[in-house]
Amino acid sequence: MALALAGLVGGVELTPALPEPGFRAESRATLTARLEGPVDSAELERDLVARFQHRPLARVLGGHTRDLGKAERIARAIVKEARRLRVEPSLLAGMLLTENARLETRSVSSQGAIGLMQVMHFHAGEYDCDSNELIQVESNICHGSRVFGQYLRRTGDVRRALLRYNGCVAGTNTPNCRRYPSKVLRTARTVRYQLLRYPAYRLGLDSVP
Repeated sequence: MALALAGLVGGVELTPALPEPGFRAESRATLTARLEGPVDSAELERDLVARFQHRPLARVLGGHTRDLGKAERIARAIVKEARRLRVEPSLLAGMLLTENARLETRSVSSQGAIGLMQVMHFHAGEYDCDSNELIQVESNICHGSRVFGQYLRRTGDVRRALLRYNGCVAGTNTPNCRRYPSKVLRTARTVRYQLLRYPAYRLGLDSVP
């Protein structure tokens, strides 16, 4: 059953809203009935995160670094900020992996963007995060997520908010910046697919990272 759930992810668009978490226990018959109709992979992700918290995402991120402690810290921070912004963790993870696939906390771009989510230095201290140090895991994710959240509130649209996050508005700070939203959403869909394999992994049915 868990593998069946995981296989239904492909091609489903990300949805930004995140209701209050609460895993719904369902009978096999009820779940089977749900699978016969259209499946909302965002809803499945919300149920998964409500039940297992940051652990599925930590497993996904562990495939990008040998430092599993860092992967867990990143996953915790992403889940926390996703709940605050009412978006799915896979979206923020898609942003982070697009910006910094190797999870290098001290990386600095040619434009001066810093850390995991490539946050510009002038954002430090603007968003009531616990720390203003952008090379720190939780602080960088807090700042990056809240910069994105600000753009999302202003535009009401995930793609336009992603363009603004990438600095692609009137100018072109990065090459091919108009492709950025599609790249993030494609990565986010991959993350969601991997997240939804977690129940099968726990049952010993899925050993592939």
